[in-house]
Amino acid sequence: MVGAARPLSESLVLAKAYGYEPAKCGYDLCRAIILGVREARCNRPDLVLKFGTYLLQHYSSSLSHEVWAAYEQVYISLLQHARYASRRAVPESGTESEEMRLAQEFIATLSAQFPDSMRVKRLEGMMWEAKGDTDQAMILYEEILADDPSNLQVLKRQVAVSRSRGKNADATSKLVKYLEKFCSDPEAWLMLHELYLAHQQYKRAAFAIEELILINPMNYIYHLRAGEITYTLGISERGGSHDQLLTARKYFAHALELKPTHNLRALYGLLLCCAATGSAGKSKAAKERDTAELLAFVQPAIKEEYAAVGSTSMLKLVEGVIEELAIA
Repeated sequence: MVGAARPLSESLVLAKAYGYEPAKCGYDLCRAIILGVREARCNRPDLVLKFGTYLLQHYSSSLSHEVWAAYEQVYISLLQHARYASRRAVPESGTESEEMRLAQEFIATLSAQFPDSMRVKRLEGMMWEAKGDTDQAMILYEEILADDPSNLQVLKRQVAVSRSRGKNADATSKLVKYLEKFCSDPEAWLMLHELYLAHQQYKRAAFAIEELILINPMNYIYHLRAGEITYTLGISERGGSHDQLLTARKYFAHALELKPTHNLRALYGLLLCCAATGSAGKSKAAKERDTAELLAFVQPAIKEEYAAVGSTSMLKLVEGVIEELAIA
């Protein structure tokens, strides 16, 4: 590989000057774009399809060892695009989209190059998913897990299939069993957390996010999510407590400590916690708790965030919301 890839945003600015035409952008810029998408881990199948397909069709030999990563990247984008297109229009019986046809060519190339690869087998399973044959996809995934029980990527595909079938309990069960063996896997905990949230199982979601905080205590997003869940539990009419609101406030405060700038979620969380702990429906101890100092910091901080971007209309709306929630 020649040097590090330039940032995706910089590459797109250069591509814009050429009208986003791959032929005009040339090899170096097209390669920089798909590398930028890969390194940024962003979901841009449109860019990968346009520039990645061009690279593989015209410069596959120049990519050297990168060519196989490019094949995989473009293949996944083809499946994403084909699935999205199928939702917009029902294809004629017996016909196949150009994206799916090209994806089959690519998976055949990868299978020929890596005949015993579990990774390629997972990609084949994704092809079955895109075609709507989830049963065949699950068969392939079970075969992979029989040989490699710790394959998180395959487990994630199984969870995605179970969720698409509406079998969320099955998806949750698979993740729980996996985490019994690999309890330090943050991706699995995050997936489990999202599954619990989707079904309003807030206490279980809170447990999952607490595990994530233990794994990575410096990730401010985890503290934000923990604060939001704990706040939701605290204001619940069934079992909500003042102590939960105070705990939520601590989570938001720590998230703000970890990321002190451009962190509106934490600021709003603190504002809502102050409003909830000082509202008339709470206990005497909650009413007596002094939140004036915290509000004196939070309220102007929120206004400053909007003022900094020059959003005058939004700032007026925010000032009205703050005024309604104000306690002091």
